[in-house]
Amino acid sequence: MATARDLKVGNYCTRVYTELSGMKSQLLGFVHEIEAMKGPEKELLMTHIPHFRDVINTIEWKLEILGRVCPFEWTGPRDVETVSSVQLQADTSGREEISGGYLGG
Repeated sequence: MATARDLKVGNYCTRVYTELSGMKSQLLGFVHEIEAMKGPEKELLMTHIPHFRDVINTIEWKLEILGRVCPFEWTGPRDVETVSSVQLQADTSGREEISGGYLGG
């Protein structure tokens, strides 16, 4: 484990980003594996998918925060997935989106 003296902010940002991205990828892998299953095992494990998606969303939120608090010149690792694979649920509230429109200026 690195000491505070040895740890540079850019390295810290890269390490944390890489670890969190790896966790996200593993959880997405579990979701895809469960969705590809068949039979009673799938039905049993389908209840875990919403929990995995909650954790994935939290990790994405933390990655976004990390990107904001790390130094400006830090661009992150080049080999980490930067696009989310999480599907969004459709809004079924029945409400229409209303734009505020142009207010002048």
